[in-house]
Amino acid sequence: MLNRNNPSPDDITTLNISFRFSLKASVVAFIIAIPFIFYYSLTNNKTHREALNFAATALTTSIAGVSAFYALQSIKQNTAAQQLFRLEQEKAQKEARDIEEKDRKIDRTFKYIMRWNDLQYARIKKSVAQIHDEITNGFSTPLEKEDKLKKYLEDNPQKEQDITNILNFLEAMSICIEKEVVNEDLLHEFYRFIVIRYWKTFESFVIHRRKKMDNYKIYKGLELLAKKWK
Repeated sequence: MLNRNNPSPDDITTLNISFRFSLKASVVAFIIAIPFIFYYSLTNNKTHREALNFAATALTTSIAGVSAFYALQSIKQNTAAQQLFRLEQEKAQKEARDIEEKDRKIDRTFKYIMRWNDLQYARIKKSVAQIHDEITNGFSTPLEKEDKLKKYLEDNPQKEQDITNILNFLEAMSICIEKEVVNEDLLHEFYRFIVIRYWKTFESFVIHRRKKMDNYKIYKGLELLAKKWK
């Protein structure tokens, strides 16, 4: 915020300094010139009159030079004040934009959290949780879990879409985190366990999908996020 030492562009205080100085200089010059003018009007001596002309010219030139110097200084000060005002305005605007973006990011983050608790996901979450329990029940090696999941989906092909829906949701979230449009810290608190558990459980499902579609970028964001949060 500008103060008396940093006036706004509309403040002409600094210019007033040069105007006041110029006015004072003019008054002083006039007072000094009175005796010369009086003497000039009385004398007929050519030498004296030439000397008076020279003195008057020199005095006028000096006053004009000093006035010009202070006027230039005032212009420089006013330009600097305008630049400072503009920089402070830009800084304030940037801070306001940052606060607004932070608020929007928090809002998007809480919407993501609330979406997981939405009723439309209730059946899907329950279904996927049952699949997870089914293939992780008891001690099994990763290869045995992969075989269990493959067999389970062969017996229950309709369940594949539920897994896909959950993985799509988590993949979209990972992309939002990567693009920094949501608050990762908040999502980490809520989703860390879910992301790690479901990636570990359905990694073989993703690998099979990648091979089948010949696209190894499928669920890459989710994979990287699970490794990051592990």
